[in-house]
Amino acid sequence: MAPVDSGLCSASCPQCGAVVELPPERLADVCSFCETPLVRSGGGAEGSDEAFDLVIPFLIPRERASHQLQTFLAGHRWAPEAIRRAARPEKLHGVFVPFYLYDGVARSEYSARVGVDWLRTETYTTRQNGSTVTRRRQVRETEWFDVQGGHVATYTQQLISGSRGLPQGEATQLEPFDLGRALPFAPTLIAGWVAERPNVTHSDASRSVAKQAADLENSVIQNRFVPGDHVRDVRNSTQLSIGAVELALLPVWIATYRLDQQVLRVLVNGQTGEVVGEVPRSPWKIALAVGIVALIVLAALSCLGLLGSLTSLIGRRR
Repeated sequence: MAPVDSGLCSASCPQCGAVVELPPERLADVCSFCETPLVRSGGGAEGSDEAFDLVIPFLIPRERASHQLQTFLAGHRWAPEAIRRAARPEKLHGVFVPFYLYDGVARSEYSARVGVDWLRTETYTTRQNGSTVTRRRQVRETEWFDVQGGHVATYTQQLISGSRGLPQGEATQLEPFDLGRALPFAPTLIAGWVAERPNVTHSDASRSVAKQAADLENSVIQNRFVPGDHVRDVRNSTQLSIGAVELALLPVWIATYRLDQQVLRVLVNGQTGEVVGEVPRSPWKIALAVGIVALIVLAALSCLGLLGSLTSLIGRRR
């Protein structure tokens, strides 16, 4: 990875000449005075000796991202209005989020229980036309065995979030990104956008990718590698030998909103349009719905009571 030339947090605007202080976590922003796109020289984590290698441009424009969000929210009738307002185009924030791309070789030692099915012929008696007859049927049985072994696999471009603001769980939900469409880093590709610098250390990211590789190995061993009709109790010890590491900026649309003094958000993959986020239920909407139902029930009971009184009155007049 190429070295950065400085760790300064300022940038000179080429349009108006203002010297703008960029937050340390940002690589790109816009000038506060004339909205000219600004990109800080360099690009790695603060104090690091690395720069960005790749960029995936935004392929989902703001209006389409808003439409994706609104379609997603259409299936959540109890969603608070705050999140629906946050889904408007003018409320969305496009951010280039840093990701580490890891290549590596995973070597696993595993143990598992494997079940092999076989058919047993069984004789039984039944009644037919008033007589007892003997029949045969096949019954499926499963015999279980303990197995151990090893597995080796190569993993390429495993994505690990380089932002503490985007935990790995959310980052995984945003996948996949088509990394084949990534471009070599150039400041012009991120000019005019907010671009974040990585603040997750390599040691933390390495632990995350090692866990991710172990989980992938467990799934591969259980579902595709171990023979047998049934597999259970798979346990694996995986060592990941990390090879090449690249640093990329990937596009994410962010919709933030407040609910009960909390700042929540929903994310949209800026390349594919995939929507990620938990949608809470609005207690006000639920209370309103309960109140409306209660009013309808009371109105129905009142109508029934009135109808009963009228019936009684008509009966007395007769």
